[in-house]
Amino acid sequence: MIFTPIYLIFIPIISSMILYLIHNKYINYIVYVAQFVVTVLALKYYSIYNGLIEPQRIILGDWNERIGIVLKNDQLSIAFIFLSIFIWWIILIYSWDKRQKDFKFLFFLMFLEGTFLGLLQTNDLFNLFIFIEIITIISTILILYKKDGYSVRAGLYYLLFNSAGMIFYLLGLILVYNVSGTLNIDIVAQKISVVRDTSFIKLGYILIMASIGVKSAFFPVFNWLPKAHGAAPSSISALLSGLLVKSGLYAFIRLNDMFKITDFYNFFFFLGFFTAICGIIFALSQKDIKQILAFHTISQIGIMLMGISSQDSKIYIGGLMHIFNHAMFKSLLFMGSGAIINIYGIRRITDIRGVFKRLPFISICMIIGMLSITGAPLFNGFISKSIIKYGFKESNIKSIMLFIINLGTSISFIKLSQIFFGKSDRKANRNINVYSSMFLLATMCTILGVYYGPITMKLFGVDISYISISNINYFINYIFTMIVGYIIYKKIIEKDYRIIKSIRHMNISFGTTNFLLLTFIFIMILWSTL
Repeated sequence: MIFTPIYLIFIPIISSMILYLIHNKYINYIVYVAQFVVTVLALKYYSIYNGLIEPQRIILGDWNERIGIVLKNDQLSIAFIFLSIFIWWIILIYSWDKRQKDFKFLFFLMFLEGTFLGLLQTNDLFNLFIFIEIITIISTILILYKKDGYSVRAGLYYLLFNSAGMIFYLLGLILVYNVSGTLNIDIVAQKISVVRDTSFIKLGYILIMASIGVKSAFFPVFNWLPKAHGAAPSSISALLSGLLVKSGLYAFIRLNDMFKITDFYNFFFFLGFFTAICGIIFALSQKDIKQILAFHTISQIGIMLMGISSQDSKIYIGGLMHIFNHAMFKSLLFMGSGAIINIYGIRRITDIRGVFKRLPFISICMIIGMLSITGAPLFNGFISKSIIKYGFKESNIKSIMLFIINLGTSISFIKLSQIFFGKSDRKANRNINVYSSMFLLATMCTILGVYYGPITMKLFGVDISYISISNINYFINYIFTMIVGYIIYKKIIEKDYRIIKSIRHMNISFGTTNFLLLTFIFIMILWSTL
């Protein structure tokens, strides 16, 4: 089992190449065989690793660790590997109709999985860059897969801006290599810890984090995300929002652990708050169902950043758990919205009515997703948000900031919920692959919301028994938030004032977005001097 990390990377990639070279509808089933093999290998690897304390490393080619390619697995990477494999299963089930004719789609999807699993396991700064770039290129192809004007523009915007961001990653990498003489993350961490002059290291950190900020859609460099998620096929929107955007957050965690520069913890906390608020403001102004969900990906990323940037272990675990919980409920919501758009042929929530009567099962699954993202007790979003809130109990300001974010989220999904009411035509035909994938995600949202204790202990070795779903105060707080949110929606948002329309039609050009990236770097440099 020592070579399992390598197998996890290359089995999806090799299977994708086979089905691309052999154009046969029966050969396309190899992707499901490959996914099954990857799942079994991951489970066996975890069963062996679980009894070990030290992270497991593989040095490819028997090179010296300082210059060779090293794969490393610990609790964090293995947890992300299981999340990735699960989400890919969901996407493959959702895309079941493509199994006989669309071999190109399956080729890109499986190649992307292998690359993403490589990113999770690499212990090298340059290989991290390579994996991110390959993920960006393949994601671009999948975003513009419809080949219409809107998707092509959105895909190229995504590709160019993310590539511009990664230029700064390379510049930061050069600075780090100049100090440490290696790109191995563990060795770099050791070298940096004994460097006296930290100004050079801080500049490298700033440049690298700016590029990670682009990849993760931090404020103010988030503009690519709603364009890409809105244009992509629904299955890819679910994959992008549920998982691929987390590649930046995963890199953020790894590289923060490498640099250990504590000066920026408060900076990223407040950046997370501004990211969340900005996402909510734009989401409240939208009428396109996928744009609402896309902007709420930005707002939820803000919550995750507020958590994982904290030195408090409880808040950090809350942010980390929210990454996993968000993957479940946001994938569920994007899949549901895709099914609704396919049946109704429209995307404006003001024109979509009677979804519950026409699509009762999909509606129930989407409502579970909405309850999860708004933090309703008994669902997974409540757990991670409650852990973060518990960590903020000593700070009234931080607690209020989190409440404002939760209130904004509640208003948005009260607005979105109007699609379920009203009259509708006859019920739509059942699509078993859509139903199956959404059912699995809805079930996970519920299981993670009820059995959160043993699951968190198993994955992260953390006891969160201080969060109790039987506490009546949690239900009262949630109901209060929803009531306040409903009043604000009826009094302000529903009236669609001119300022709301202005925000909805605001278009940030590519040049302005690059200027915001430079501004982001400048602000970080300014913060480091304070």
